[in-house]
Amino acid sequence: MEFYELLVLASIALLACVLAALFLRSSLRVYKEHERGVRFRLGRLDRVMGPGISFALPYLDSTITVDTRSRVLELPSLKAITRENATVFLDVVARYKISSPGLAVTKVADPEASLRTVVETAVRNSVGELSLGQLVGKREFINARLRESVSNEAEGWGLGIEGVEITDVTPSERTMQRINKEGKRKSRN
Repeated sequence: MEFYELLVLASIALLACVLAALFLRSSLRVYKEHERGVRFRLGRLDRVMGPGISFALPYLDSTITVDTRSRVLELPSLKAITRENATVFLDVVARYKISSPGLAVTKVADPEASLRTVVETAVRNSVGELSLGQLVGKREFINARLRESVSNEAEGWGLGIEGVEITDVTPSERTMQRINKEGKRKSRN
């Protein structure tokens, strides 16, 4: 009888050790240097974890891993209209990173899509206030103003804007025809 009792106790102890190891395995999370974990406990934002080893209770906590490295958002051939109603196509590049993972997860569903919309709107608003000549000649000033405008909006979402730049300005064919006609008219006079 004593042998069977000892066997049952050993089996229970082994089962407890296996369950404890499984619990510990599912509770530990390892975050790399560029990652952060946003932990929700029972559905509420609890804290931002990482880098390194972090602990989350199974079934009570859920975590979302966020990459905090810099990213590039490219907007090729963005159509805009200048102050003098000239249509131009712009290539725009925005560099950003997630500076506050908690805000990036809780304030906006898709940070990149939201940033894309804000950049498009800011570029079109800025270009709409300028003539074609100013757009080509004052690129540094325009880029600084775009960065400030986009940063003000994106900070509330936990995004840090590193830069917004217009890399290329291409007038539409119709605009080029109009410029050529004006040039020919001026050369005749």
